[in-house]
Amino acid sequence: MDMNGLSRAILDKLSYGVLAIDNDYRITLLNKAGADLLELSPDEVLGENMYEVFEGAPEEVRHVERTVKTHKEYFVDVMPYHYGKYEKYLSIQTRLLRESDTVVGAFVEFTDVSNLYKKQLQLVSRVESLSVNVIPLSEGVAVLPLQSTMDEFEFNHIIDKGVERVSELRVNELIIDLSAIGNIDPVLLANIQKLVNTISIIGTNVMITGIRPSVAIEWTKSNEGNIQARFYSNLGVALKDVFYT
Repeated sequence: MDMNGLSRAILDKLSYGVLAIDNDYRITLLNKAGADLLELSPDEVLGENMYEVFEGAPEEVRHVERTVKTHKEYFVDVMPYHYGKYEKYLSIQTRLLRESDTVVGAFVEFTDVSNLYKKQLQLVSRVESLSVNVIPLSEGVAVLPLQSTMDEFEFNHIIDKGVERVSELRVNELIIDLSAIGNIDPVLLANIQKLVNTISIIGTNVMITGIRPSVAIEWTKSNEGNIQARFYSNLGVALKDVFYT
């Protein structure tokens, strides 16, 4: 295998697309991953003009052509690639091709990030719609029920919005109810401690209720430090302590 053949074989092993053009916008290279992503045959497009192969593509997605024209390289983390048969989100990086000090073209590396981007949008939408139920019971007293299905990102949302809500309501006594949590792991425990510490820093006393026996056992096995809170078997007992003592 000659050097050109070897280089081509290496390019075809890459998991991301590579497309190169010369100064006349003719396609000089398209590797296998790029051809699959763009649904093209390299043999049919090599030597063809970019503006003819991708006829109708809007100027805002023509970054490799713009790199040839302006000699500027571009990086776009998430680029909507929506025209014709394409409904994708691509991550792209363009680079100049040089021989000695002369620019002879440009190439673009590109990856399909559609699935990742859509999952990120769904996660952001889910978190934004996640209600932080700081429930006021009386002046200065409120309850915050926690759910077991929260991931790290959602729990940080709870901390940010929950503390903000506690401050707005001028809560002096906050009851964090854990009765919906059936099991606990070190990550969730660390998050609960972070929540309690953050609320304590703003001057609010914290009570924790509803810890199940299985959760209590796992809690005592953990290496987390002492949580600055008062513990009660259930919400009713905590409320009696607040209102009748």
